[in-house]
Amino acid sequence: MTLRLLLAEDDQQLREVLVEALTLESFDVIAFDNAEDALDYAATQHIDLALMDVVMRGITGIEALASLRRMHPNIGIVITTAFATVDMAVDAMKKGADEFLTKPFNLTSLSVTLKRVYAQHSPKSPVDERHNDMIFSALSNPIRRMVVKQLKIHRKLKFMDLCRVVGVEDHTKFNFHLRQLVNCGLVEKEEGRTYSLTERGIQVYISMLQS
Repeated sequence: MTLRLLLAEDDQQLREVLVEALTLESFDVIAFDNAEDALDYAATQHIDLALMDVVMRGITGIEALASLRRMHPNIGIVITTAFATVDMAVDAMKKGADEFLTKPFNLTSLSVTLKRVYAQHSPKSPVDERHNDMIFSALSNPIRRMVVKQLKIHRKLKFMDLCRVVGVEDHTKFNFHLRQLVNCGLVEKEEGRTYSLTERGIQVYISMLQS
């Protein structure tokens, strides 16, 4: 699925890097160097997400928020800045931003953040809601959270090694916890009782468990 992303960033080098990186992550990026031109585009075109810098010539990214929300009530909006303050972040969130990122930011994490923000605004089917409930239920247990963290660190681990790094000696109990993570799509079991995170598991780790 390709998501249409409206980008407003006045730093030409960063703008070009973002366009290239996010295009590789399957975004359709429409980029501008100021918020006014971005808003003009948004007034007549469908967009799924907006990534707005705060400080640009003309109006700021935060000042553009109200207009964006009025034109596209359900889009996800991420604000970025190199000069973050707590007050600025609070102001952006009050005016409709979903996330507030401080530069420099990790491009892989940015892609995951954008997709998560989009998912928060997209219509949920009953199946989606049930699946999300399964994930939250699975991660409510500290052993399962530790499994996800260790698999993110080690990428792949055999059952006995995973038991050891998580610190669980009861193999029957540990197998039950692993099944819960497999059933909700966060962990996959490979040949030789080797376990690794799924793509969804990595996304959940980045958005919910990464400290």
